Amino acid sequence: MERKCGVPLVDAAENNKREMNNMLCGYNCQPVPACNTEGRCPGSFSRCMNGIMILVGIISGLVFTAAVVLLFINSLITAWFPAVLTALITGVAVLGAMVLLSLLSGVTEKGRSCLSCKSGGLLFGIMGTVLSAFIAVSADLTAVSVASGVILGIVSFFFAYMIVSLLFVVLCGTKD
Repeated sequence: MERKCGVPLVDAAENNKREMNNMLCGYNCQPVPACNTEGRCPGSFSRCMNGIMILVGIISGLVFTAAVVLLFINSLITAWFPAVLTALITGVAVLGAMVLLSLLSGVTEKGRSCLSCKSGGLLFGIMGTVLSAFIAVSADLTAVSVASGVILGIVSFFFAYMIVSLLFVVLCGTKD
């Protein structure tokens, strides 16, 4: 094997570790193999691959939504207001934490890559949670209304999606 364009040779174990990191963190940290016209490598690139985060977020959101709506329709969730208010407060707190992390993530390249790649999914979950929780708090939800079940289902879907996205951001930032 020869070394081209300043790209270091890696063994199979290092390559497997890099592939696991790519899958978990959602960005590709492979060096660019092509050289520019001066014969120097342009460095490395970051390409976001958020497919696994989106898939896990949607599946967990749908499962959580089904459970919450079934419990609500069968009148097993009677105190819906504290749950929706908790989702609203959690969404606002995660939004504040994301703003704080974006200011502090400039310290390391890994933190910047994790947050920049995962922020779209996390913002989707945060905004969906906050907006749907505002709608649910302003509406009068009763267990006999289909619209109440739909609104509570939307809140629970976005809340679960936000939590999964937050876990992926935390796991990406702590992964070696």
